[in-house]
Amino acid sequence: MHYGDNIYEIIAENIKRERKRLRISQLVLAEKADVSVDTVKSLESGRRAMSLETYLRIVQALESTPTALLHAKGHRDYIERFTCMTVERSHQEMEFALYMLEQIFRGQDSYLEKR
Repeated sequence: MHYGDNIYEIIAENIKRERKRLRISQLVLAEKADVSVDTVKSLESGRRAMSLETYLRIVQALESTPTALLHAKGHRDYIERFTCMTVERSHQEMEFALYMLEQIFRGQDSYLEKR
């Protein structure tokens, strides 16, 4: 999947992958998140949207973070790498890094538009 794909499909795929990574069943996930098994099944199949409360319960049950389940598989690797690089950085260092990244992407976009 790519960034522009349906966010519900991305979340569904990530929920299923994380559940399997933890080696727990849909029933166990449902119990940990205090939702029904049918809810978990519907979410994993991408057939159902969910409330913010349900999303946060699922995230917590999967021992994950709210943003981790929002990204397509390829992006997640980059996010984890970036997170590791920023663990003990100050607010000022983080602002500088984000500023530099924005400048790089703007330059890249500008360069690609001219081609």
